[in-house]
Amino acid sequence: MTDATATTTVRAVQVRDRATWAELFFDLVLAFGVGQIAHLLAGHATWPVLGQCLLVLVPLWWAWVDVVMAMNAVHETSLQRVFLMLTALAVYGMAVAAPQALNDREQALLYAGSYLALRLLIGEAIRRECALYTIHPYRAGLAFALVLFGAATLPAPWREVCWAFAVVAELAAPVLLSGHLRRLAFGVNHLPERFGLFIIIALGENIFSVGAGVAKGPLDPVSLTALVLAFLIGCALWWLYFHLVASAVAHALRTHPTPAIVVRDVLSYGHLVLVAGLLLVSVGAVRTVHDPLRIPHSGAAGLLPVGAALILLTFCYTRRRMFGAASATRFYCGLVLLAAAVVAPLVPALAVLAFTALVLLLVNAVEHWLISSGRSVPLVLRSRAFGSSFGTT
Repeated sequence: MTDATATTTVRAVQVRDRATWAELFFDLVLAFGVGQIAHLLAGHATWPVLGQCLLVLVPLWWAWVDVVMAMNAVHETSLQRVFLMLTALAVYGMAVAAPQALNDREQALLYAGSYLALRLLIGEAIRRECALYTIHPYRAGLAFALVLFGAATLPAPWREVCWAFAVVAELAAPVLLSGHLRRLAFGVNHLPERFGLFIIIALGENIFSVGAGVAKGPLDPVSLTALVLAFLIGCALWWLYFHLVASAVAHALRTHPTPAIVVRDVLSYGHLVLVAGLLLVSVGAVRTVHDPLRIPHSGAAGLLPVGAALILLTFCYTRRRMFGAASATRFYCGLVLLAAAVVAPLVPALAVLAFTALVLLLVNAVEHWLISSGRSVPLVLRSRAFGSSFGTT
């Protein structure tokens, strides 16, 4: 299929323009799953537990992306609302089982069985509603769901090994089968709105977790200071995304010579990393507010600056994929936060929280000053091959 044919196919298909109330309900169920994983990591903030959290987070995220893609090309009907409710039930089962899915056989069966049911529902909805979506990379998730379900009864560590293989293969599927993405129709308003709404939900989970932690303890000045700093971090992250990134994604979907690149690299992959970064920020902020003056002396102390750095550097990656260069302000401040993570175990947690808030607010302030004064944000990591080739942009 040529680029011209692909473009004609995309334009010939009507796609949804805005999110529906049923989709927002589905998002809330997935937010419960992300919250479950965040609470697990907050209670056991070690790198092995972080790896386990990623193993159960990725299928949840990928299933959400596939539901978004399935609903993107159809008009809402009562049948589609039933579909979203059933998929929400499957996600609910995954969310309930997520914290113990790798440690308990029954929980692993519930998680993998719910994921398999979700994949079957997605496949049937795509087959019934839109023939254009009959074969595409995201439907390959059914094969990986079968692997997860088949390995659910295996003892540790074989369950973890099989699940890790399936999750890595599922992550690679859109790259290996990227040619099919060029045949799909994308809603230039619907998709940015859907992914932006989930970022809002993830930010809300951060604010809820931090606030709930403070409410359980004494409201001394130090704790209140930590609470304010954590809230400012949430505000800064909101501004970083919705002041520029959200509109940039919609613009890229309209103007990019190959919109499938934006869907694959920016929305599917990039936003997965953003959600993981927000998860780390949430866990780091909760642990800091719980005991602001402690000196952790452990690698977990770096979760907060690492999460914030991951978000900034992911913004650099997504901008480069959309427009061929990254923002210098976000790139260098991301590196500064990574350096801060190295020294985080040696200083009080409140100092790490304050420094992270300062860096994020500084990025926003500098970018706002540059844009409002008519200057351009300096760029780095310019792409030599930026153009219309799907594999090289």
